[in-house]
Amino acid sequence: MTVNLTLSETSGGDAMADTTDMGQVTPGNDVTYQDVFISHDAVVNSIEDCAIFAARYAGSNYLGLDADADFTEIMGWGDSTPGEGIQLVMDGWAGWTGGENGVLSGTGTWLTIKNGYGDINSQIPLDKDSIVVGTPPALDGEIPVGGEAHVQIKVGVPSSGLVAGYRAFSMVFAYSATS
Repeated sequence: MTVNLTLSETSGGDAMADTTDMGQVTPGNDVTYQDVFISHDAVVNSIEDCAIFAARYAGSNYLGLDADADFTEIMGWGDSTPGEGIQLVMDGWAGWTGGENGVLSGTGTWLTIKNGYGDINSQIPLDKDSIVVGTPPALDGEIPVGGEAHVQIKVGVPSSGLVAGYRAFSMVFAYSATS
């Protein structure tokens, strides 16, 4: 039996589009975070080996000049200055269950993706504290049966050295499941 994954912008919501525009931002600022709720339809076992990583943009609606150059540039942002680059948070929901406006308790840990951390060769395991629906698993990298994880993603844009234009990247959610 196939195990299907749903990535949604709201808790318990419909699947989000393959491409999500995170908005426009001026250098030195962050884009508004994007909520991603992750659930699955397995009925016997948790899904395991859940991890997130950034990759070269793989969609069909690319508006930039060079997807490889975009990805290299964006990963370099994470290498340079704290608060720049692709960032995600998977904890700090303060007992949050089922939706409650997606507001962090103030204790969430923002992780910055950079070369060697959060790429295909060094995926970031899903934090067990990301589980907001269902019984939290005992281990990182699991979403229990009937469970849902919550991750927020944002991008910090460097304050200098940029050429105006579009940038694109893919966020990949990897997992394994048994039916």
